Amino acid sequence: MGRLTDHDFEVVCRDLFSDVLGIPLEIFPRGRDRGIDLRHTGPAGTTVVQCKHWPRATQKKLIGRLIKDELPKVRALAPDRYIVATTVGLTVGGKDELRSAFAPYVRSTGDLYGVDEIVAELLRRPDLVRRHFRLWLSSTAVLQTVLNQDQYLRSSWLQKRLPSVADTFVPHEGFERAKQLLETQRVCVIAGIPGVGKTTVALMLAAWLMGNGYEVHEISQDVEEIGTLWRGDTREVFLYDDFLGSTSLGAPLNKNEDNRLLSVMREIQETPGKALVMTTRDYLLEHARLRHDRLAGPDVSDAVSVIRLNDLDLRVRGQILYNHVHRSSLAPDDKRRFADRDVWRPVVRHKNFNPRLVEETLRLSTRRGQDVTAAMLENLDDPRRVWEHIVENELTDEAVHMLEVLFTFRSAGLDDLEESWHRYRKEMGRVADGRTFRRALQVLDGTMVSIEEGRVAFHNPSIEDYVRFHLNADRAQYSELLKALVHEEQVQRLVAAARMADGLGVLARLREHESTVSTIVQAVGDDVETRLWREDESRSTRLEWVLETAELLDSATLAAYVMRETLSPFAPYGPFSHLEGLINSLDTSPLVPQEHAQRFRERVTDAIHAEMLEYVEAGDWYWSIALYHQLRRTPSRASREQATEGLVRNALEELRRLSAEPEREPHIEYLELLEELVDFILKQGVKDELPEEFAVVYGRAERVFAARETKRNEWIQKYRIQLDPSERSDVARDHALVTELMRQLDNIR
Repeated sequence: MGRLTDHDFEVVCRDLFSDVLGIPLEIFPRGRDRGIDLRHTGPAGTTVVQCKHWPRATQKKLIGRLIKDELPKVRALAPDRYIVATTVGLTVGGKDELRSAFAPYVRSTGDLYGVDEIVAELLRRPDLVRRHFRLWLSSTAVLQTVLNQDQYLRSSWLQKRLPSVADTFVPHEGFERAKQLLETQRVCVIAGIPGVGKTTVALMLAAWLMGNGYEVHEISQDVEEIGTLWRGDTREVFLYDDFLGSTSLGAPLNKNEDNRLLSVMREIQETPGKALVMTTRDYLLEHARLRHDRLAGPDVSDAVSVIRLNDLDLRVRGQILYNHVHRSSLAPDDKRRFADRDVWRPVVRHKNFNPRLVEETLRLSTRRGQDVTAAMLENLDDPRRVWEHIVENELTDEAVHMLEVLFTFRSAGLDDLEESWHRYRKEMGRVADGRTFRRALQVLDGTMVSIEEGRVAFHNPSIEDYVRFHLNADRAQYSELLKALVHEEQVQRLVAAARMADGLGVLARLREHESTVSTIVQAVGDDVETRLWREDESRSTRLEWVLETAELLDSATLAAYVMRETLSPFAPYGPFSHLEGLINSLDTSPLVPQEHAQRFRERVTDAIHAEMLEYVEAGDWYWSIALYHQLRRTPSRASREQATEGLVRNALEELRRLSAEPEREPHIEYLELLEELVDFILKQGVKDELPEEFAVVYGRAERVFAARETKRNEWIQKYRIQLDPSERSDVARDHALVTELMRQLDNIR
């Protein structure tokens, strides 16, 4: 029970002994004069349960303290029955000694529950254990069977993070909402501001599912990884942290990833034994909804659980601070300082209270030997301080240059990072050998960056945020940094930073060095062409980004480059769906003449029309209707009319085929297939040509839709169940609980 706080232990004892004794127990904050933890008053008299959570104490010390501190209070209270519950093991001799000292209030040694007796009672009540998340985390089954077995945990990052997160995690209303959401529909998107605990909640949800036999897989790049990890006969939970990126508003999702993401979410919702947990910053989610219409629909909205600062009420904040201080590597004297109310109160009541900031302040203060209590408040007053002093005053130049280069990657392979860092240092006329690179990496490893399987990334998003601020404050050598970029993704990262509301400094520097940026983009263009292999990347998507960048930097050079590229042969541009975005960008760009945009649109329309006619002639309804809809988005009325007769013929043939086959399970893809066909036939006014077949297919579409809506309404109803109002926070009570909890730090030696 080492992961339980004193208050956690009392709440567990309340529920446990209410069941054991068959009476409701009240819980009280401990005072200095009464000695009541749990109490029941009824016709049969008063029963008091004294809870002592001393997992590291000896039996001798426990008995001495109980007789010295509690016995006088018990005599004053004179309860009809007095029960002791403790996390200390009690021997037969120890129980006899306590029974004699507390007679007649302790009726028998059966009223003395040591850790072994409590564990035995809990084992008889697995549902109670599951209700208390921290108690569940403390169980041997979870710690030994789950956290330490590779077959459950498929990520070294998760193996490192889960045990430490479990030590400091405090369940709160935001976690309960997310857990309930995951239980009802198997998909949960956790959103919130940076540092509020999104990743922590996601990890604890993963731990919860691991306790039910799920394997946990970390998704590191995009949702396609789920398909490669999916095993139909295995319980799996997929953890996709920062699925919209960590800082950038430029392009939160790859092309078409919004569609693939929704498809995966629907598949998981309909597949028992699968679960998906995703996290994102709330402002990135809102921005993504504006850019991707599909993400604004109910599939995502119903799965979102936002963690708000008011989820971290006074009690939760106090427990978070206590856990982090207690588990930190601070010297005992420094830990004991937090027992002082004048120290902890300003921290837990601070408007900028942030679990990550608390954790990082304690971690860094230990390394730097500073006044941790003063540093905590200073960092809360100005969260940027936690990294600013280190980056700007303590790190070597070569280490700072590495951070600046690393920012231009989301994460970097060691070879790419070294190559780009080497170029940067050479451009500045600085030493750039392998020994200096390794020394810089060693300085940063574990504090500012992490290295996993040959890739380097920021230790956490707050460091990345600070480096972006550092770049925005013009503290880097932009001319040299730009010349050091080895991949276009690095340019894209800087451009994305410049697009952000607080990126005006980066934008000014990129505009100042527009010619360098333009040269780099054009120079790497040929190499990018050879590396495009994903379904969401194409020549069209790249040119669309280049044109957006041209407008951002007011670059006539880049605009001219896009115009030259869109004069070349049509075929290499990629899928027609990608071309739609490029057409719209050319149409609306102030840097592109309308004549050029119109010529390009006409060429695309002609190509789509020609390909559509081939599919119509081949009798392929699905491809031909997809291209027909594409033409509707690249207007050409005459082209659509030429294909209508063939499309109608193909649609009726598909109607005949579908009506003759057995009805399928009500998956969303089947519903979309039916709706597409029914909608087209109705719009063309030809349903009476095959009335019986149309009635069959239309009826199926209605049944699938009704089944989907019924299931969705059930999820919504379950999700709207509110927490018991009796469990909500009472400020005065919470203050007393936190005061008593923080006093425990006085006992640290």
